[in-house]
Amino acid sequence: MVGKEQTMFRLRVLPFFDSIHGFYVAQCLETGSITTASDRETALDMMDELLEDEISQALKFENLANLYSTPAPLEIHKRWVREAELYGTTTRPLNIKVEKVTLDDIQRVAEVEFARPA
Repeated sequence: MVGKEQTMFRLRVLPFFDSIHGFYVAQCLETGSITTASDRETALDMMDELLEDEISQALKFENLANLYSTPAPLEIHKRWVREAELYGTTTRPLNIKVEKVTLDDIQRVAEVEFARPA
């Protein structure tokens, strides 16, 4: 049996509107990284760029511990699951710049999965 194409890094992001502060937030569950912006799409684009840089650095220095050292709080994980179950998810690839490690045999190095908005 042949398996389907796999991704080396599959990260999940919870985008939401912070009504107290009046801006959009995107938080990565696995890394804990956070971006904020005045609109949802900009917050997600900024998260893409941040995760691309963080993954590239982790690969360059062969240090995954730093990438995963501060995951999001459990409440964010629970909220992502609830929203993903209710509204589904959207996945898009990340563009990883690999300087030190050769990953030529892996077609899709990384992708990010966003919970869809309500």
